[in-house]
Amino acid sequence: MAERGLRIGIDARAISYPKTGDRSYALGLVDGLARLMEQERTPLDVTLFFDCESPGDLPCMHEGELLPGWRTRVLPSANSRLWTLVLLPQAARELHLDLLHVQYNGPRTTNPALVTTVHDISFRLFPQWFPLKDRLVLDLGLRSTFSVARSVLTGSECTREDLERVYGLPPERIAVTPYAITPGFRAPDAGGVEEVLARHDVTRPYVLFVGVRQPRKNLPRAIAAFQQARKQAGLPHRLVLAGKRGWQADETERAIEAAGDDVQPLGYVPDADLPALYSGADAFLFPSLYEGFGLPVLEAFECGTPVIAGDVSAMPEVAGDAALLVDPRDEGQIAEALLRVLGDAELRAMLAERGRARLREFDWLETARATLSAYRQAVEGA
Repeated sequence: MAERGLRIGIDARAISYPKTGDRSYALGLVDGLARLMEQERTPLDVTLFFDCESPGDLPCMHEGELLPGWRTRVLPSANSRLWTLVLLPQAARELHLDLLHVQYNGPRTTNPALVTTVHDISFRLFPQWFPLKDRLVLDLGLRSTFSVARSVLTGSECTREDLERVYGLPPERIAVTPYAITPGFRAPDAGGVEEVLARHDVTRPYVLFVGVRQPRKNLPRAIAAFQQARKQAGLPHRLVLAGKRGWQADETERAIEAAGDDVQPLGYVPDADLPALYSGADAFLFPSLYEGFGLPVLEAFECGTPVIAGDVSAMPEVAGDAALLVDPRDEGQIAEALLRVLGDAELRAMLAERGRARLREFDWLETARATLSAYRQAVEGA
């Protein structure tokens, strides 16, 4: 099998969507697999499946052309469920693929072998954060997918343990394949930072939060803690929120409105502008109540921005000693961490240095190696 190369199909629809964790993962995996083929001559045959025209700047391209062994295939459909359950496996069989890789819910197929990536199961761990219909659809879909999937991938030991405990998956079927920053995500030069800040009407100094405004991001407490620190020390900073409004966000929106000029919500921010926003901030505040991995922490590390994050779920696993970790349910701890970071230039410099060092431990090439190992195990067990 290895000599001719695995014939792999990847559900790549997320690449066409605005910035999400699913999109970052799909881009990173494609980048890592392409580098495996180029740098280590690993033989692979990869088909990326889309439901609309594929992007023209994929990581598996060189000078606008797909690398040898890569192809894209568009399966048009206005019905996502039909696409996943019928069109995708049908196309995979027509191409005689060895395996099909999806994120979360996939087709009920064992031919080809199915591999799924599950970033987190927060809908099961914190049902109060999700509408009942969404919880049921996600749970039933995953149970069905797990019944046929040969391998289940995830980005952290934390989520691996959740999958074992909640769904009873045997350890040998779960592979931890840690993620990395999105390919092309790089800290800009000073001029690039100022241009982006001016375009979004952001003035220094500020503290940054990045993420969809939804319950597990813990923004009401983050805002209260920020205002507490600001008042206590007379800080000139504002809290800048980069991310669109999400579900069950009424409490968050009320907190933003009550904070007045202390908080500046930007709404959705294009991917290309995020590195500048990180780079211009004095600190990145991310006291989330739950993360299956926590890519924004790594993005802040790339930009040399000191990180304050929650000490729960996968965030200690990702951040290591390169962030100040706090109890995300304790506004006093969050405020104290803000005061420490914003009031101590040496601490900021130390955290920035540690963050850059920590970032070197996460690389999509390594993720691709671990993923390929899971692929082979899935095919050999099919």
